[in-house]
Amino acid sequence: MILDLFRLSLRNIRHRGLRSWLTVIGILIGTAAVVALISIGQGLQRAISSRVEQIVGYNTILITSRGLNLGQRIRLDIEAIRAIPGVRNAVAVRTETAYVEGPGGKGFLAVLGYDPAMDEFVAEMNLTVSAGRALAGRGEVLLGSRTARALGAQVGDEVTIEGRKFQVVGILQALRAGGFATGGLSMADLLVIPLPELRELFPGPELVQYAVVRLSERADMAAVSERIRDHLRAVGERNASLTDFEDLTRNIQSVISGVQAFLAGIAGIALLVGGVGVMNTMYTAVLERTREIGILKAVGAKDTHVLLLFLFESGLMGLGGGALGLLIGFGVAWAATAIVSRVFQAQGAFSPVLSMALVLGALFFSFLVGAIAGIFPAYRAARLPPVDALRYE
Repeated sequence: MILDLFRLSLRNIRHRGLRSWLTVIGILIGTAAVVALISIGQGLQRAISSRVEQIVGYNTILITSRGLNLGQRIRLDIEAIRAIPGVRNAVAVRTETAYVEGPGGKGFLAVLGYDPAMDEFVAEMNLTVSAGRALAGRGEVLLGSRTARALGAQVGDEVTIEGRKFQVVGILQALRAGGFATGGLSMADLLVIPLPELRELFPGPELVQYAVVRLSERADMAAVSERIRDHLRAVGERNASLTDFEDLTRNIQSVISGVQAFLAGIAGIALLVGGVGVMNTMYTAVLERTREIGILKAVGAKDTHVLLLFLFESGLMGLGGGALGLLIGFGVAWAATAIVSRVFQAQGAFSPVLSMALVLGALFFSFLVGAIAGIFPAYRAARLPPVDALRYE
């Protein structure tokens, strides 16, 4: 009997082809919006976790200004931090704005002080050159791709940074738009010189965007953190914050999850509107098929059978809209991430994630919305007296 009702439901949906499609589209739009937003959010969370692990890593402490504000620098002595018991190594990222003159241009540009120890900590600091070679000694500079064009400089040319001459030994490859590892600046817009020479150009207190501290395997993170705080207090730094990998990932993902939930809630309104469309369609179907309902009851169909028939129809329309919305939503998510990556020159930065939980959740929820929307029309159809239904015109 259930299989017969299922087949009859499919036949009735096909019979009302245009109206059924219009109803399905209402569910489709809401499901597609929810799936697109959630898959993008999950992909972004995964990319951030991977990037944070590359930049920070486990058994690592990140020292920044409060609120992870990379625009506000902090004072510290990286050599003193390296000497703290339990610290295996430490590195600080420091950039300064310097007056730079090149063969074909000049201006105030960002200069990054490069420390070879950065390669151990930060994957993005593995400087890949598209022309020339990496830094090998004093008096050498690497140029970002846009910086090289702005200065009109090529490999072998000389540029002047704050009155000191440097030879261009390489042009950085534009792999990504830059990010946290470089203090929020794009590698394409930087000049990179050895850190000791940056300190000579800008003497005085060591002001850095952030520092990364790698602990020994058996080090007590709480004890090392307290010693680092003692050092920061000793140098007069009161605006610094210490964060480990788990704290950083949790804080970032909580923000993304909140925004994602808010946007998904707005998109869910469209899904509810689609449910109202299903209710309207099913209510109209009850009115149009009153005589059919009477015939079904006259030949022995029970109220439960009529109720299930209409619930199957509404649920199947919801499920169909959910399935199509799932495919379209994931396609929209892929297209959106591709466009954003291309516009911001961040190819491969992240991709949307279509998890099994999202697939099953979207299908179940769309079916549920359709079924719930059909409860009242189905109940009304099941309660029709057979005689009155047969006499209905």
